[in-house]
Amino acid sequence: MKLRILHLTQFLGVGGLEKVLFLLINEQVKAGHEIELVVYDYEQSWVEYFRSCGIKVDTSFVKSKGYDRKLLKYIFQKSKNFDIVHTHDLNPLMYASPVKFLHALIRKPFPRLIHTAHGMDHLHKRPITKLYEKLCSFQTNCTIGVSSAVCNYYFALGLPKKRVVNINNGTAINTVTDSNKIEARARLRNNFNLRPDALIWVSVARVVPLKDQLLICELAKQLPDMTFLLIGPSGDEQYWDKVKENKPANVLMSGSRSDINEILLGADFFISGSRHEGIPISVLEAGAMGLPCLLSDIAGHKVIQSGTNETIAMFFKTGDVRDFKHQAENLSTNNSLATSIAIALHGHVKNNFSSTTMYKNYLEVYLDQK
Repeated sequence: MKLRILHLTQFLGVGGLEKVLFLLINEQVKAGHEIELVVYDYEQSWVEYFRSCGIKVDTSFVKSKGYDRKLLKYIFQKSKNFDIVHTHDLNPLMYASPVKFLHALIRKPFPRLIHTAHGMDHLHKRPITKLYEKLCSFQTNCTIGVSSAVCNYYFALGLPKKRVVNINNGTAINTVTDSNKIEARARLRNNFNLRPDALIWVSVARVVPLKDQLLICELAKQLPDMTFLLIGPSGDEQYWDKVKENKPANVLMSGSRSDINEILLGADFFISGSRHEGIPISVLEAGAMGLPCLLSDIAGHKVIQSGTNETIAMFFKTGDVRDFKHQAENLSTNNSLATSIAIALHGHVKNNFSSTTMYKNYLEVYLDQK
């Protein structure tokens, strides 16, 4: 069955949500569904990239500051002739939900409303959003959490269990050859003016307190012979400045990059000190590139280990710089360990976290008429 699907997102920068959305839409287009993506706020860095890949993107409406009632009217009109309206994170849901309610009041049908909660950062920044989540989520036909922790949050809000589904993020699976890696290693070190034998750890995340880049800076101070690349845009200007002021010389901050896969291919290790994640797309990307990973032992990281008895990553106690250093030294000096977990993670991601698997899981939700 071919579906007409309208995706709604506030921003389209270069981040985890956008990568998941890109992969999902690509799979949907390949399957023959009719897809349109609406982006209605100022951050549109990736719009032209999406369009260059053949994805239809509508940016004709730009939201005003605050709650823009004109956006309600826009979505009311835009949603006509679609089978599915799929919102991504809270802001689009705050508009699609009342539009669906208005349709019910005037006894008009509304497309099946699917919502994906890609993370919970907004709850830490503005606790009032919990109220918005509760009011809006009861209008959805299904709410999708990208981890069990996100799903549990919606259960706690009172949503029926049959209307909350866990769908893991997916990533593209790449074929990595030794020659590819050798060439990428040389380019990466040349691009960042590093010596050819530099050992590089890379972190990919928005620079915000929840991702704890300051902890990586503390680790870097204790491992001055290694280089740490922090890849990702600022999500909090004050925190960005704080990281920049406190980082040692062996920590490099690049901001947003469109060549993340190339950077991962050329690095030696992937690192994350995050204090909360859903299913982090950056870890899946690192795994797909065959990169050994050192991760904080939060639920969003540990869930990647589920479904396999192999060791697919190394973990350290969240926020504990001493354990962080111990695990980093262990991984960086044990080639057989690094190789084994990289191979295991690549196979695990390929079998369980591919973009094709993610698409099939979403399709089941779209077609479920319960």
